Amino acid sequence: TLFQALRRDAHLRHGGRMQLSLFLKAIGLRMEDALAFWKGEFTRKITAEDFDKRYAYNLRHNYGKEGKRTDYTPYSCQKCLAQTVGAVGEYHGCPYRTLGSAQLKESLVENMKLTPMQAKQVAEKAQQGHYQLACGRALELRRFGGEELEENVMHPNQYFEMSRKSELGVEGGGDGGGGAAAAAMEVEVAAQPVTPIAR
Repeated sequence: TLFQALRRDAHLRHGGRMQLSLFLKAIGLRMEDALAFWKGEFTRKITAEDFDKRYAYNLRHNYGKEGKRTDYTPYSCQKCLAQTVGAVGEYHGCPYRTLGSAQLKESLVENMKLTPMQAKQVAEKAQQGHYQLACGRALELRRFGGEELEENVMHPNQYFEMSRKSELGVEGGGDGGGGAAAAAMEVEVAAQPVTPIAR
């Protein structure tokens, strides 16, 4: 995932930063906490001053606090699917579309703890071009004991909320703050398949 790549590389390219930062914003991470989060990750390889010069403005811009002050929304599945990924070090987009079948199966087993047979089932849907159905099936297998979802996954934030409700055993929305949402996100996002590009 973007999250795994960020943790591993202490950096994400612009497309990845946009996709992940808008996702985090939508699950309730406040701008101040987002700046602290990104700075903490990036400053494992660059100085805090360099982070402030090169990246802080863009993060504030994502929250509508800089530039034309647009309040950007998170990427939908359709937008993630439409992303062109191909350069070395790019990890944004939909992993069910961008990963090859073998990589996807390996990632589903390793990161999402699916059985090899379950991973094969999910990867077959992705190979057939049914990326959202593959994503939904992975969620069904991981969080709902394989039971079919009542609704299709149409948005990464919808996936997060469905997963979170299952994990917490609750019906209903967020906690109103960034702390619990961010903690729950860290667990779930870290388990998503990563989209590596050959170096």
